[in-house]
Amino acid sequence: MERRRRTPLAPVLCALTVLIAAHAWVTHAENAGVGRKMPDEGQQHIPVGTRAEYGHSPPTSGPHWPQWARWGIYDRELPPELWVHNLEHGGIVILYRCEPSCKELVQQLADAYGSVPKSKHGHVKLVITPHQKLNTRLAILAWTWIDELAEFDRDRLLRFYQAHIDQGPEDVP
Repeated sequence: MERRRRTPLAPVLCALTVLIAAHAWVTHAENAGVGRKMPDEGQQHIPVGTRAEYGHSPPTSGPHWPQWARWGIYDRELPPELWVHNLEHGGIVILYRCEPSCKELVQQLADAYGSVPKSKHGHVKLVITPHQKLNTRLAILAWTWIDELAEFDRDRLLRFYQAHIDQGPEDVP
């Protein structure tokens, strides 16, 4: 009498689970990979008015004031110690450098602000501010993520926003 060998079901299910998990991880990594991953420089609060030292410029994490900027568009340069706190709350910050004027770029950024989707908290979590120390024309920041652009690219900005919104270490509106 010939015996049939049965493959145990547990190892097959285990292998299948590993493959599904690996696929989910790769898919998430591709979405999160919009931009360049930066080191986490911590999230400690420092007294308002104190200047922080960051390991990277512009910073995507690190020491910051206990207050944050209101979501919106600014025509004056906000200090990083203010908007790094917005990043910690899962917001996106767009920095731009004008030489000497950039009315067209500011209008493009304002139009983009009006068209990005709302966060899970029901409002746009985006700060747009000039930053004269940029090496590029634009930088889009999230907590420990950066994307640097030589020119405005609405689709790239939107991909970054969607990949990183509400992904900071503190889930705060």
